[in-house]
Amino acid sequence: MASGVLGAAQAQVGGQAAPVLSNALFGGAARGPAGTYLLPGGVSVLLSQNQGFLMSGTVQVKYTAPAAQPAAAPGTSTQGSGGPNSAVARVAQVIGVLSGYGEELAGPLEAFLNRPDVAAQLAQGFSVGAEEYLLSAKTEGGVLKVTLSLPQVDARAFQAVKTLRPARTPSARPVVVRVYSDFQCPYCQKFETETLPTLLAKLPDDVSVEFHHFPLEQIHPLARPSAEASECASQQGKFWAYKDALFTDRSWLASNPQEVFVRLAGKVGLNVAAFQKCVEGRAGKAAVDAGLQEALRLNLNGTPTVFVNGFRAANAYDANGLLNLIAFARVAGTLPTPAATPARP
Repeated sequence: MASGVLGAAQAQVGGQAAPVLSNALFGGAARGPAGTYLLPGGVSVLLSQNQGFLMSGTVQVKYTAPAAQPAAAPGTSTQGSGGPNSAVARVAQVIGVLSGYGEELAGPLEAFLNRPDVAAQLAQGFSVGAEEYLLSAKTEGGVLKVTLSLPQVDARAFQAVKTLRPARTPSARPVVVRVYSDFQCPYCQKFETETLPTLLAKLPDDVSVEFHHFPLEQIHPLARPSAEASECASQQGKFWAYKDALFTDRSWLASNPQEVFVRLAGKVGLNVAAFQKCVEGRAGKAAVDAGLQEALRLNLNGTPTVFVNGFRAANAYDANGLLNLIAFARVAGTLPTPAATPARP
């Protein structure tokens, strides 16, 4: 997956600026005013930095609309010719570096911007989602400008939950890690048993971790029953212990799940009779329903999905990447950024 490239590159908007500037693409760059870098081929790059983090990058190049260009001869390319395709290719290359995805994003982005229907919209400008990023593109005065940034979900879009691991110390500017998960999902188990322990061992004291229900019922028939059982554990103040038990002991997937749910309840110290009554009466259903609706409002389509404050993590399994995103979120604050339109490269 491209997220693996991102994690390895560590050169991206949302990370430290130094790896980006050490990229060969910036090796011969001349410094312009106010954080601008002038690259070969007439490309200028404005890097917005804060406390060592790269907050956004804007790439500009002279651009002529395709309709005003002579058609290329059959079997030839406009690459390097100074035509619009050449300009778009240079922009896409820089965006690939700024994203950390390299050619895995640059190639599709170049093809996307060269589509006639997309080129026709450049004068008005538009924004699209590209992986975890927001791409904004616009032409003005013969210049193509493309900005790469990390969109931030408004904090009001997240619902409050009781299924959390609270911060060890209070903070005036708290950071929240929100995990959208499905108990039957094998990838969620990988996150819970491999990534999360590593993350928790290094987690700053003022960071809380929330578990948000996102049962993928269409493919995981036991996702909802296990989620509702965990809510019954939450009613006795033992959600985190019961959650860990469900992800560690997977026997409920192969045998009578209700029997295993009850056995695990006793194992983590719940009042078993009260737990059974809660499960049989489906007292946890409303909380699971609310989590599912929240995930759908956020347009999530898979688990696990992790947010740090309002920033969506590119790779949920990269504990160091999540710690970096926590540091970035502190610097960025909590101001929402424009949402992406449905289109994407």
